[in-house]
Amino acid sequence: MFAGEIRQLWRYPVKGLRGESLRSAKVDFDGLAGDRTFGLFEPGTDKSVWGGSHPRMMAWEAAWPAQCGCADAVAGEPVLYEGGGAAWAADDAALPGRLAATIGADKGVELRPVRRDYGRMLVVFESSVRELGRQLGREVEAARFRPNVIVDTDLEPFAETALEPGTKVRLGGHEFTLQKPCERCVLPSWSPDGSNERDMELHKHVIKELGNHFGIYVRIDETVTIAVGDTVVC
Repeated sequence: MFAGEIRQLWRYPVKGLRGESLRSAKVDFDGLAGDRTFGLFEPGTDKSVWGGSHPRMMAWEAAWPAQCGCADAVAGEPVLYEGGGAAWAADDAALPGRLAATIGADKGVELRPVRRDYGRMLVVFESSVRELGRQLGREVEAARFRPNVIVDTDLEPFAETALEPGTKVRLGGHEFTLQKPCERCVLPSWSPDGSNERDMELHKHVIKELGNHFGIYVRIDETVTIAVGDTVVC
């Protein structure tokens, strides 16, 4: 049905914060290794502090320390970087206070591992990002949609969200299964750089014109490695 290649890989060690660009990544049943492993929560509760309610979170970014020069390695805990570039160890006792102050979390925050019962990987198509920008009359950053994989294929814009769940998609020669199109929350309407600016027109357009879907989730049962430049075939 379509063919192309992987153009970019991204992972987000801490949900809601900006992530890191990769050259390669390990993927298994739990999703892309090191992706959305930690989250921010209100102290003493399971209530998430997320980017839709605290968009200044995206002024921060998180990355796994490089291990032996391997971009896909994950070990220990991530390093967090605030907007000005200062680096923080995940276990720094002063980090929660600094995070809360800079993102406007009046009740404070805790950084801790995320519990999840499944893994999935978000794939976004460059043709759809370009067409969305054309429809809106301005460039749209793919980063707004927080994808793990950005692919460039010969598929018509937005056609990926009409593919049947269960469709097999080969990334780097490995067979992934399409789970479903990604139903979008308000997060893409907020600037992905943490500047606290909102694009309501984009949010309304995605809801009205695209059925509130953008990108697809895929999954794999085995452990594989994918890389920028790998082929994509369906």
